[in-house]
Amino acid sequence: MLASALLRIGVDATTVAPAGKGHARTQRHLVEALAKLDGLELVAFVRDAEAAALLPVETVVVRERPSLVWEQVGLPLRARRLDAVLTLADRLSLLPQAPTVIWLFESPVHRIEQNRRTGAGAYQRVADLATAGLWRRSLSRAAHVAFGSQATADEVLAELRGLAGRTSVVHPGLAPGFGPGPAPDRGRYAFHLGSTDPRDNTAAAVAACRDAGVRLLVAGSASVDGDGVEPLGRVSDEELVALYRGAAAYVDPSLYEGFGYGVLEAMACGAPVVASNRTSIPEVVGDAGLLCDPESPAELAAALRRVLDEPGLAAELRERGLARSRAFTWEAAAEALATVLRRVA
Repeated sequence: MLASALLRIGVDATTVAPAGKGHARTQRHLVEALAKLDGLELVAFVRDAEAAALLPVETVVVRERPSLVWEQVGLPLRARRLDAVLTLADRLSLLPQAPTVIWLFESPVHRIEQNRRTGAGAYQRVADLATAGLWRRSLSRAAHVAFGSQATADEVLAELRGLAGRTSVVHPGLAPGFGPGPAPDRGRYAFHLGSTDPRDNTAAAVAACRDAGVRLLVAGSASVDGDGVEPLGRVSDEELVALYRGAAAYVDPSLYEGFGYGVLEAMACGAPVVASNRTSIPEVVGDAGLLCDPESPAELAAALRRVLDEPGLAAELRERGLARSRAFTWEAAAEALATVLRRVA
């Protein structure tokens, strides 16, 4: 292929949806950023017309379900005339496929074990059995594996040392809309974003805030109650930004994060961060927050009291957080992945 020719790159964007979070948001912003680069002609594979309307590139609506059928049969057949494929999935087809770059955010071993401990449903158990049988072979067959954090890279490479030399670390970017600004006056509060996933460790955030004597607002699907705790349920992105902006501190005692989106968003909105010292969170926060043992509510409470009682420290953490968050851009992520795609194609 001539150096000046466009490379046709397929992107698995099958989780993109108007209200999508997590991987759905990552896939969407990745496609948007890649579309701005020269030399690439993107084809995004999506589930429906609503998802297609969100993306500024050529789209193909795919019907193969469940995901395993799409990964094993649909994607390799539809990608036959493409120069390379980019996916966030850790299961590649056993069929021949265009050179494929995997962008991996979480160790499959950890996820499978977590699902087993929490009693995942039948569909998830079947999917995990497939993943367990395929992921090592899939990563070994990939042209390149990019990791969403160094923490995830270290964890996976400890299991699969043969990948050395075909990997990189590519941090995702900050979603548009997260930044400093005015917020409604809710009084003094700490903020936590929780879910039903036990890795969020919401109970430790609740205990730490009670010990520190500060009111805690909790957004998301986490089930919390009691004095000093205000559950907000699911909130819109606009409400989430306002909650970050108004918080005296953002508390994130997560036990595991493939990439710490919550701490990144909080820093970008000007919230001082008190967070876990595990997995990817220190990598994202750097010196812009107070990092603690997430299984020690007393240590978390002590850090919270420092932020609440020392205005100078809180102001310094805000400034460091704003500066730190600016390092995580979708432009940088797209450039890094595009470099890999050009090479493998």
